[in-house]
Amino acid sequence: MYRILCDSYVLYDPRLPDLFILEPDLTQKKNEPGELTFTIPKEHPHYGVLEKLKSRIKVYRDDTLIWVGRAIEDERDLYENRKVVVEGTLAFLLDSILRPFAMDSTAADVWQYILTQHNVQVNSNQRLGIGNCDLTGSISIATKDYLSAWQIMKTCLIDSLGGYLIVRFDENENPVLDYLADVQDTSTQKIEFGENLIDLVMSKNASETFTACVPLGAALRDIDPESESDARLTIASVNEGQDFVKDSALVAEYGMIFAPSGLTTWDGITDPTILMNKGRDWLHGTGARFKQTIKLSAVDLHNADANVESFHFLDKVIVSCSTLCPEETYVLSELTVPLNNPASTGIVLGDSRPSLIGEEIRQNTSVKNRIETIESDYTTHGEIKEIVQEQLTQNTSILQSAQQIIMIALEDYVRTQDFVALQNTIQTSFSIMAGTIEANFTETASRISTLNGETSQQFESVRSFIRLISSGIVIGKSTSAIKLKLENDILYFFSGSEDSVTTDSAIAYFSSGKLYVNDVQVLSSLRIGSFAWVPESGNLNFKKIAG
Repeated sequence: MYRILCDSYVLYDPRLPDLFILEPDLTQKKNEPGELTFTIPKEHPHYGVLEKLKSRIKVYRDDTLIWVGRAIEDERDLYENRKVVVEGTLAFLLDSILRPFAMDSTAADVWQYILTQHNVQVNSNQRLGIGNCDLTGSISIATKDYLSAWQIMKTCLIDSLGGYLIVRFDENENPVLDYLADVQDTSTQKIEFGENLIDLVMSKNASETFTACVPLGAALRDIDPESESDARLTIASVNEGQDFVKDSALVAEYGMIFAPSGLTTWDGITDPTILMNKGRDWLHGTGARFKQTIKLSAVDLHNADANVESFHFLDKVIVSCSTLCPEETYVLSELTVPLNNPASTGIVLGDSRPSLIGEEIRQNTSVKNRIETIESDYTTHGEIKEIVQEQLTQNTSILQSAQQIIMIALEDYVRTQDFVALQNTIQTSFSIMAGTIEANFTETASRISTLNGETSQQFESVRSFIRLISSGIVIGKSTSAIKLKLENDILYFFSGSEDSVTTDSAIAYFSSGKLYVNDVQVLSSLRIGSFAWVPESGNLNFKKIAG
């Protein structure tokens, strides 16, 4: 269960029908501030408490604070409903400006310096506590421009060293920033082929792969105070007159492919021997490798079974999907949660890592086909219809009641039922458009099935609807071939588009107390009242038989 607070005011709590907002969606991405969006109806009791930039919006999962941000956009429509966009805590680092500085120190010292300079410039509610930094090694920085703390941290640390910025909250709910080489927690829930995996993409990209490079060090005027040259230090003096290094074996196979100079320039290096070693290490480690990217999407089984641990942002997750991707651990790099419908949580696991040139990607066509086949059996995103505001005042109470009843029923079900039994998530949405009111009932069912001795979970989504149009009512179900339409004084049974149904195209229809069927086939006998007609063999004549 998720809750949203604006400072000390509750904006959303599924247990309290009056505290209702529309489409609250939280998106978190690796090394980004993240974003929360929602709409506050005019009838909300705390409609006016939110102030852009000043208010702090807090998201809780059960009783745990998981995200804090501030509103940066606040749109009001004709009916005075407020559509709000909230940016996460990391965006506070945009508020400060660091003067030009130079440092040659450890990554932890540079990171701490950036945070300290930020915190002394801003108010207390814009500060981030200095947490842990476990990145090792030295780094040289020399800035010439006035840059925000976020710009320097992103370009000088994250883009160069990698790692993860992790925001956590202390006992007073103040944000604390950690900068870690690797994430700490591993989810007990796995992602497995045939269980909860719905999509997989593997790729190896050679666009950033190089077989040679020109290492460049500090500017000569920075090395020798008497020099006025803007030229940079090279390795020619220690490399037999050549200013570049190459991988001869790879050059023979792929040709000379030089890396852009921006990737092999190190302002802090003033010794040519150190520069040559640095260039060789870079070429053999990062430059001469394919960039491998693996992205996965999966169903969070916690939404079907409360005993299964939920996925958390920046968890390590164990992935196993047959021969296409042997069991390995990846980081949950993106998480999108509809807070009023967590069963539709979207999960993306992504990792970019180098792989040696010459390594072949083993393609397994049958596995790919199986993945594409089961993709249609799963559902991760509930269909959310846009609520047009013309009828919002009249329908807000209906929406609140429907959401509340469904959530309570679902929580009770998950708490009391065995996971191996049929489990359903029912989502209800209402759409009010010009001349049309539509109610949708989307049921996502999960079953445990056994095939060839292996147990797997299968998902099925069925959508039913009742649509009120200006001329009548349409009733249908996504799995049914026949739908019902009541228009003026005619009741149609039809298939296909409701817009084109007529008395000629309908399967059957009632009108003026009579039933009309456009195509009748009698295979054995037809009985009306106390009489029956039986077709005589070999011809179309019918014999009347008294019942």
